[in-house]
Amino acid sequence: MLQKKKKNQGFTLVELIVVIVIILILAAVAVPSITRYVQKSKIAKCANQRHELATQFQIMGTDVPELAVCTLEKDAEMILGKDVLDYMVEKGYCSQDITVCPVYNEKYELDISVENGQQHVEFICQCVDSVKGYVSTCSKYYNELTHNGKDYIIRDKLIEKVMEEKGGFMKVSGVIKNKTSFASNKEELYWKPYFLSKDKMILFATADNTASNSQWKANLLYIDGEVYQSTAIDKGKAAPTVIADIYNVNKKDEPQYASMEAYLKAKGFEKVS
Repeated sequence: MLQKKKKNQGFTLVELIVVIVIILILAAVAVPSITRYVQKSKIAKCANQRHELATQFQIMGTDVPELAVCTLEKDAEMILGKDVLDYMVEKGYCSQDITVCPVYNEKYELDISVENGQQHVEFICQCVDSVKGYVSTCSKYYNELTHNGKDYIIRDKLIEKVMEEKGGFMKVSGVIKNKTSFASNKEELYWKPYFLSKDKMILFATADNTASNSQWKANLLYIDGEVYQSTAIDKGKAAPTVIADIYNVNKKDEPQYASMEAYLKAKGFEKVS
């Protein structure tokens, strides 16, 4: 008997195109969901890590009692003699892998404050809505604007970018404002970024919540974890001080002010306790 040859039937071009289109549609639907899930997982992991670090810092305080009376992070660094996280890793209080934010891949920063006589310890990054976290975010935007290798950008551009990316500026918290001479002012204050250099980012507070530079007038200044208030008076009330010449502190050739401390004193800013 003659055997009939079996025909090898494959996919037609149309069928292949249909399959590919279906796969692309499924990918387009699935990838964003997976990305959001991964991002949420990283954010949750970051929160757990920061909580664990804060807990371990408190435990470390039982071995180093002086840490319990620290009011600023630099006080802790002076006691430990080095970066706090490096010390914690070295002494076995935490592992190296939890000292870095899984979302932004940056090392956490210690933030110590005192509220109602109680020490508050937190490890922060850009995930945290705090002043120091805000400074970190502004520094990130600065780096994005200088990706072409230039160390200098127009300062207004950074203010505009923060406004564009965040939809507004960080409000000065009541905890901070109520300790200043502006506590009685009904208007809100907002932090705007000002870079002295690529490695030095400070904030100045103004009642203006627009992308303008607010004529470079500052009610408050935030520098290295410290808050300074203007002592200017206008019609019997606390008023902002012009800081248009603050860049002279960092001027390489013949700086007008020898240091930031000298500038603050010359402009009449005083530290807020």
